[in-house]
Amino acid sequence: MSYPADHRHLTKEKIVRSARRLFNRRGFDAVSIDDVMGGAGLTRGSFYSYFKSKGDLYAEAVIDILNEKQLLDSDGVSVHPRAVDNAAQFIRDYLSLEHFEDIDGACPLIAFPTDFLRKDERVRQAFETVLKVMIDVFEQALGRDGQMARYRAHAIATLCVGGMVLARSIEDRVLANELRDAATGIALSLGQWPRSTSDEVRGNA
Repeated sequence: MSYPADHRHLTKEKIVRSARRLFNRRGFDAVSIDDVMGGAGLTRGSFYSYFKSKGDLYAEAVIDILNEKQLLDSDGVSVHPRAVDNAAQFIRDYLSLEHFEDIDGACPLIAFPTDFLRKDERVRQAFETVLKVMIDVFEQALGRDGQMARYRAHAIATLCVGGMVLARSIEDRVLANELRDAATGIALSLGQWPRSTSDEVRGNA
């Protein structure tokens, strides 16, 4: 039986999308290869023709998110130039209610596999790539103006990830919303960016 030329690519994409959804929903450790392949409508037997391990799959899923959001250039490490102009909106979106509720499509830094960060080098590298790209988005938006801009970029990334991790970790929805709101406000103030897009429009009027 012959397959279309893009069959392998499309099958791999289905596996990665299934993994992204399940890793975010249940956490890395609680998801098995069988779960991922079942979610993609495939059997376990074909997994190893696409990936070496679950850690290798996680790394692919992380990079897939960066490519989807157009945050990587063709070399795989640089920040896409269009992302630099949208640093303020990046913060608003990251700490938004929509992102808070979008368990399946959340940033991989929020539900990171702590054990595998220590054990699996490919997972650790993918995790660090996401974090470095996020920091670089903010540092470029701050004009790369010396060490202070670097400090601020680090702090903004920490507020984004930490604020959402804490908000996701508690049952008190009011407090969770307050944490996201506070993190958003401070992160935007560090970049001297407007609190909302309407403020941005008024400032440019």
